[in-house]
Amino acid sequence: MRWTQRSARGLLAVGLVSLTLLAVACTPETQVTVASGGGAATGISVTGRGTVTVTPDIANLHLGVEVTRPTVAEARSGAADAFTSIRDSLTGNGVEERDIQTQGFNIYPQYRYAENEAPQVVGFTVANIVGVKVRDLDTVSEVIDDAVEAGGDLVRINGVSFGVDEPEQYYDEARASAVADAQARAQALADAAGVSLGNVTTVSESSGGGFPPMPFAERASQDSAGGATPIEPGESEIVLMVTLVYEVG
Repeated sequence: MRWTQRSARGLLAVGLVSLTLLAVACTPETQVTVASGGGAATGISVTGRGTVTVTPDIANLHLGVEVTRPTVAEARSGAADAFTSIRDSLTGNGVEERDIQTQGFNIYPQYRYAENEAPQVVGFTVANIVGVKVRDLDTVSEVIDDAVEAGGDLVRINGVSFGVDEPEQYYDEARASAVADAQARAQALADAAGVSLGNVTTVSESSGGGFPPMPFAERASQDSAGGATPIEPGESEIVLMVTLVYEVG
C-alpha cells in the first residue's frame, strides 16, 4: 500500500479531531457514550454543578447528660435531675419546647475486669441526649455556657452545626444553576464532536454538600481567656449535582 501526501494529511486531520474529542470527553463530570453494533444507546451524559452560598440562620446543638451510679434507679434519678436543670436553662434562654427533641436515651452497665475473674457489674450509666434548635444565633454562646453550668460535670455536648430553617429556595437556585451548567457542557461537547443534541432522556440529582457539624470541643478549646464560648456560624455552601443524558443526532 502506497502512502501519499494527501493520505497523510487526511490521517492527521482525523487524529486531531480524535484528540479534540478525547480532551473534551475526559474533562471532569463529562461522559460520551457512542453506539456500537450491538445497539447500545447513543448519547452524551454530562453532570452540572450548582452552588449557592448561604448564611445560616439556625444552630443545632447536640447535648445531654451522662450519669453513672451503683444502681439503675440512682443513675436514672441523677440523670433526670441534671437534665431538668439543663432544660430549664435552655427554655430560660428563649429555646422553645418544640425545638428540644430527644435523640437518644440509653442505660448500660459498667463492668470491672480482673485477671482470671468473670466481669463484675459495678454500676450503671444513664445517658439522655437531645437535639436543640437555637433560632437566635446571637444567643448560641450563652445557651451553651448556661447549659454547661446547669449540668455541671454531668453535661455532654456532642457538637454544634448550622443550617437554614427554610432551605428550599436555596436548593431551587442551586438546582437551576446545575441544570444550566450541564446544558452548557453538553452543548460544548456536541459542538466539538460535530453532532446535534436531541431530547433529554434521563435526569438525576444528587447533593454535593451542606452544613457540616462542628465539634464543640474544638471550639471550646479556643476559649483560652475563660470568657464566653466563641461560636461563629460563618457561611456555608449548598451544592447540587444534576446529570443529564441527551440523545445525539
